[in-house]
Amino acid sequence: MRSWPARTVRIARQRWVLVLLATVSMGLAPTAWALSIDSVEVDRGAQVIIIKGSGFDASLSLTLGGISQPSSNISSTLQEIPFGPALAAAIMWRGSYKLIATDVGGSVEFSVYIRAAINDPAPPPPGGSSCPCIPGWEASSIPKDNFSWCSYGTDGSQSYIIAPRDAFVISALFDPNDVFFDAANPGNSTSICALQDNGNFTVAEPLLNQDEYDDCEQWLWVNICL
Repeated sequence: MRSWPARTVRIARQRWVLVLLATVSMGLAPTAWALSIDSVEVDRGAQVIIIKGSGFDASLSLTLGGISQPSSNISSTLQEIPFGPALAAAIMWRGSYKLIATDVGGSVEFSVYIRAAINDPAPPPPGGSSCPCIPGWEASSIPKDNFSWCSYGTDGSQSYIIAPRDAFVISALFDPNDVFFDAANPGNSTSICALQDNGNFTVAEPLLNQDEYDDCEQWLWVNICL
């Protein structure tokens, strides 16, 4: 029978021990690369949603509110979803939304509460404009503290949002089929943004298109409504 030199046997044993230790270490080491989400922050000033966690890589895909979202692969622990058309389509009103992160290893879910709609920051198409009541609302004594219970809905073809608070009633109503505005009697108008203070209209402007109404609605959700 052939006998191996002692040095060869010793080297073989050392290699075997190293392989065994590496295998055990892999089994016992924490999965630092596991995909997880720790926190989500909506930064409206920077117009981005910030996601912190671990295990983010180039294969990561994000879905929020059931709509696939573009992201920036900042690092393995930080992702950002920029404000844009996909996010605006997903977040059309306040509420809890499901964020799903998926990569080759699986997926994780995270519930996110967003207190107001997110609009696409891109300029509106030609003909668009901003809410004509915002300067008056900003100059008024409306308590901008997000403590008004707002009513939101539709009545026929008219969309509306109404925010009562103490002596104030802030509202926006728009009917694409009827843009009637009565300057002498604003309460008789069908497409209007307004502020009533103790029953008196201190701000009242006609709404001429959907962009104006959308801008009024966004301002109310961000500044007034719960």
